[in-house]
Amino acid sequence: MRWFQSSGRTEPSAPRWPGRRTPARAALALLLLAAGAVPASTSASAVPVPVEPVTPAVVSQALDPGASLQVDKLVRTPVVPPMPEVVLLVDGTGSMEEAITDVRGGLPNIIDGVRSAQPDARFAVTTFGDQVGDVDAGFGVKTELTTDDDALGRGVAALGTDLGYGSDGPSEDWINGLWQIAAGAGGKTVFRENSSPVVVLVSDASSHNPSNGHSIEDTIFSLQDKNVRVLGVEVDTPRGDGLDGNGDAGIPGQKEDPPTTRGQATRIIEATGGRKLAGIDPDQVAEAIVEGLTNLPTRVGHTLESCDPGLSVTLDPPTRDVVSGETAAFAETITVAPDAPQGATLTCTVHFLLGTQAPDTTAIGAAAADPGFRQEISITVNDVSAPVITLDDRLARAGDETGTTITYTATAEDAKDGPLAPSCSPASGSLFPVGSTTVTCTATDAAGNTGTDTAVFRVLPPLAPPPGTDPPPPVPPRADVAVSVSLSPARTYTGRPVTARYTLTNAGPDTARVTLATTWPSAPGRALTRPDRCTTAAPCSIPPGGRVVVTETATYQEALSGTVRATAGGLPPDPETADNTATAPLRVTQPRLEVTPRVVKPGEPVTVRGTDFPPGELVRLVWSTGLTADSAPLRVGGDGRFEAQVLVLRKDRTGPRTLSAEVARLERLEEPVLVVRHALQPPDFAGRG
Repeated sequence: MRWFQSSGRTEPSAPRWPGRRTPARAALALLLLAAGAVPASTSASAVPVPVEPVTPAVVSQALDPGASLQVDKLVRTPVVPPMPEVVLLVDGTGSMEEAITDVRGGLPNIIDGVRSAQPDARFAVTTFGDQVGDVDAGFGVKTELTTDDDALGRGVAALGTDLGYGSDGPSEDWINGLWQIAAGAGGKTVFRENSSPVVVLVSDASSHNPSNGHSIEDTIFSLQDKNVRVLGVEVDTPRGDGLDGNGDAGIPGQKEDPPTTRGQATRIIEATGGRKLAGIDPDQVAEAIVEGLTNLPTRVGHTLESCDPGLSVTLDPPTRDVVSGETAAFAETITVAPDAPQGATLTCTVHFLLGTQAPDTTAIGAAAADPGFRQEISITVNDVSAPVITLDDRLARAGDETGTTITYTATAEDAKDGPLAPSCSPASGSLFPVGSTTVTCTATDAAGNTGTDTAVFRVLPPLAPPPGTDPPPPVPPRADVAVSVSLSPARTYTGRPVTARYTLTNAGPDTARVTLATTWPSAPGRALTRPDRCTTAAPCSIPPGGRVVVTETATYQEALSGTVRATAGGLPPDPETADNTATAPLRVTQPRLEVTPRVVKPGEPVTVRGTDFPPGELVRLVWSTGLTADSAPLRVGGDGRFEAQVLVLRKDRTGPRTLSAEVARLERLEEPVLVVRHALQPPDFAGRG
């Protein structure tokens, strides 16, 4: 606010900013002791303060497939966000003389208050005036971002009060100053990658809008694009209308026409996750800056990195808002997929992010990175599955009244230990009497899981020749053939092959010549190979107790559900045909993509949701036109779902485009999006899912 006449100075009073509390670090507490800091009430006030940034930082446990583990997760936020970049944006008009004097004297406290928590902090000093009468609306950089305290001292000493003369009312042009800082100020306020930029706005007045050609909307986009938070320090002077004012401070002859829209600072501060300190006395500005920088709103989010497909991790809530230095509490659920490989060790890294935006907000803030805010999860999947025993029924003829000797083969396969030697009773090579005998085979894996299978061995009585017949007539041939079918994978996707495995067995007692007939659901674009053996042109010869495996592969281009059927036939005729036919259910799934909203502005994200995708697969999201921000591929969850936000860069092109989801060996999915400069109603898009 410009200053036209002298004003009597009232006695200093305590600063009037809300939600004040004592910072956790002793050094900061000493800085604020004189002001009588009062603890604030927050959602995390009852949470114990952990020693480490993440507690527990390591989770290592054994779980059964399909089981879940609940973990109480605590994340202790730093008093000052990591790698801070603090830019002082100070009103350079006549009413700010006392406030600037206080900033000059309190600069060491400001620097120490931040560096005691984050030694790598950088600072810059900038100023602003009024677009009426001041070149470039009075914006200037007194000291660019630096760690040089002497340079910062010179920059603060260079702050003046000679700007802002000539306009009709109290409104200045700090909106332009914020835009210039976010744009880099000619290379002088370029923020480090993954840093935590904070602009400290010190003023007693509202701003013109547009300000030096920059609207409040463009300024918000610019700040969000650089993840800049705004700390508004509203100085209480007789000539200012306040950061959220309407251009009227109640002084005759000094009134904006038309009036300034109220709430400018609050709108920007809320959009950037910052904080406003209202009613600060001019001689307590430096103290307010320290208090504000060490008590910033902090949003704690998370992202999952390098998670094995059989492991899912969720946090409730996904993000939590606290004040810097407080502890964010989450309920973490770690779940092992039912089909996770048993005996394997599954890992996942949870990276906690400071300063992220919630999934449903209109901006994405690139979170400040800190390697200390990580959790390593290691889950050993218990071996709970018993070995699979394979033992086929047999049919034999007795050589005499005592029965016959039968030699047979049984196998045992364990998902973790591999092939095992089963123990069977009666053993192979035993004498089996006439009639039916149940054979039982067992195998135990290293984890103590025991698998069992049984089969029925039937011995036919010896054929007695009719009286007076010599020699006896030949025994008619006989073979008991059976078929089973399994599909791999059990659930497939459009464009990906599914293989049928047909197992043909012959219980005997004679060798069989077997043919296989199969049927699959018909659909447009289906590609189906022929069975690799046991065809009508080339039947299979299966001895008693033998088995043959036949494969066949199909690929579908449309989603469907149906049945694969297999029928075994051949010679000699099978008197027991109940097991000559087998079926298996077939399900072909088509992944679906959903994008919301369909109309966005540059600087805003779209939310992408995928369903019915192959679990564990990697998905790459790409814009068809415009720029795609660098990001790691997403991994599909065990339920076939994923969700992500894809940003339209602030300076990206407008117009129609498509967002594509690319997965190996799957058809690319696309959804249309319209990028506009101003809000529009979404048209009737015709997209495919």
